[in-house]
Amino acid sequence: MEKKPLRKRINELVFHASRYTELVISIIILAVIAALVIALIYDLTSMPLLHMTSEYFTQFLARALSLVVGVEFVKMLCKHTPETLIEVLMFATARQMVVEHLATWETLIGILAIAILFAVRKYLFLKPGASNTSDTFEN
Repeated sequence: MEKKPLRKRINELVFHASRYTELVISIIILAVIAALVIALIYDLTSMPLLHMTSEYFTQFLARALSLVVGVEFVKMLCKHTPETLIEVLMFATARQMVVEHLATWETLIGILAIAILFAVRKYLFLKPGASNTSDTFEN
């Protein structure tokens, strides 16, 4: 039985420690998200229907979309793939565009950013065995 060099064992130890640390942080973030979802539902149900204004809806949407971005971030920590990174960036950009009332040119930049992210996801991250062409016609 061959012994691994000390440097390789230390590298593996550090890698495993960092991986478990990411998982612990993910669990903590999920617990906070769960608590905030409960608070969000409580705020929504405690507000009289006729007192809801567009400002309240904007705040509600900002909070809800922030939680969605948090969930996507946890997915990114647990699953290290380019697809999850692209999804987090898309959700964060979309959240910023929806919640903030941006100038027209800022909204256009956000739309272009999301379009680029969709293109990157579609054309650069192919599944094994997949082709980048659309469905072909059979004769």
